[in-house]
Amino acid sequence: MYRFVSITARSLAAILLATLSLADASADDWTLSGVMLAPSGTIIPDGAIAVSGQKITSAGESSTVPSSATAIKVPGIILPGFIDLHNHLTWNILPRWLPGRTFANRYEWQDSAEYDRFLTTPHNLALNAAACESEIYAEVKALAGGATSVVGSLLPGSHPENAKCVKGLARNLDVASGLPFTPPAADDPCNKGAGSAIPLDVVDYEVFPLEMPHARLDYLLCELGTGNLRSLIVPLSEGSAGDSGAHREFTMFSKSSTMPPGLIFVHGTALRPEDFAKMTGVGLVWSPRSNDELYGSTTNIAAAQQAKIAVSIAPDWSPSGSAGVLQEIAYAARHHFIAADQLIDMATGSPAKMARLDAQIGTLAAGKFADIIVVDAKIDTTSKRPLDPVVKASPADIELVVVGGQALYGDPALLAKFLPQGTKLDTLTVCGVQKAVYLGQSGAADLGKNLSDIQATLNDALAKAGSKIPDIECY
Repeated sequence: MYRFVSITARSLAAILLATLSLADASADDWTLSGVMLAPSGTIIPDGAIAVSGQKITSAGESSTVPSSATAIKVPGIILPGFIDLHNHLTWNILPRWLPGRTFANRYEWQDSAEYDRFLTTPHNLALNAAACESEIYAEVKALAGGATSVVGSLLPGSHPENAKCVKGLARNLDVASGLPFTPPAADDPCNKGAGSAIPLDVVDYEVFPLEMPHARLDYLLCELGTGNLRSLIVPLSEGSAGDSGAHREFTMFSKSSTMPPGLIFVHGTALRPEDFAKMTGVGLVWSPRSNDELYGSTTNIAAAQQAKIAVSIAPDWSPSGSAGVLQEIAYAARHHFIAADQLIDMATGSPAKMARLDAQIGTLAAGKFADIIVVDAKIDTTSKRPLDPVVKASPADIELVVVGGQALYGDPALLAKFLPQGTKLDTLTVCGVQKAVYLGQSGAADLGKNLSDIQATLNDALAKAGSKIPDIECY
């Protein structure tokens, strides 16, 4: 379903609500005001956030936040940026995959001829011809769904192209997070096994944990214990609820490895209540749409929550999941009837806590990085369920996305207020509404390409497999 909104009306509203253009002053220090979600989960009807450089210096009731010369009032609600702990970004350049059947586990569909034809072949063509472009377009798509932090980027972490391609857009937690991190030394006490490469950043993301060398897994779990590595994300027990092979993955992992804080399981669709009882301190990432599409059912979230397992929500990838975090939240609200406040926490505070990054991101509080989104939703602050309009929103309603104090995406007129006058913006149409993205500090600028160039390059590569990049889905 598509939602069409008048571009002129939205742009005019942004202009009228801006009290002073940031083009007239330094973009390093500014204040954003409006309805705001507090770290406690309560709604502040008249809130404000002061930002200096990359960080929030003050947040709360507007009367308690020092005003800056560059103050902008926004409609809708100000939220922490969404944290996506489960994605495979470059696959998101591909259209939806509709296999017409469900599968027992992830190995079954990965071995299918239709998966190879519709996904693997075009993806490989795109990476061979346009690796950086694939990453950049995928991150623009992530921003359009409200994500300010992501995992699952371009190439193997040690690849020299990774840092260049991922810079300047979403916060890549597993490659170039920009968060405080000191890589362990080569002679670190944990580094005892051959092949135990040093972690690249605060998060390590291992797509096939049972295929890892034992020395590597032991090393990563040890680094979790020291705190050098903040979190280790591993998909596990992915398949239909009754698939014994998928369930056995948890048995194998739990018997051969410890489960320290910072360990995060993805999917867990085949896990049983007794399994959740053994997962003390382990986080769980839920991707309901992809689970429903591929296996006909999803994780037993009620059992996980009863066992007091922290749960976050993430889209997996757009071929079978959602195009972005906001779309995945909307799906979970419609199909799994999770309350709006829980879903917003699953995309903000909960992933920050389970990844042990909550001192840096996840809520709007002084001292944290200014990762902020604004959603155009009519919030009734007197309602018992004030966040319901947010989970009913679409990407058309994402008005602003800020990562580390840098405005990157949103409604063109509003985004322009956070950038020096004359800054070049690339435009795109999302759900019938014109949006803009600032690529001036990204890998696109290094390539000398704008968004249209990137789209054309990707379509040229995908055409060889009879495919093309899809429009960003609204729901």
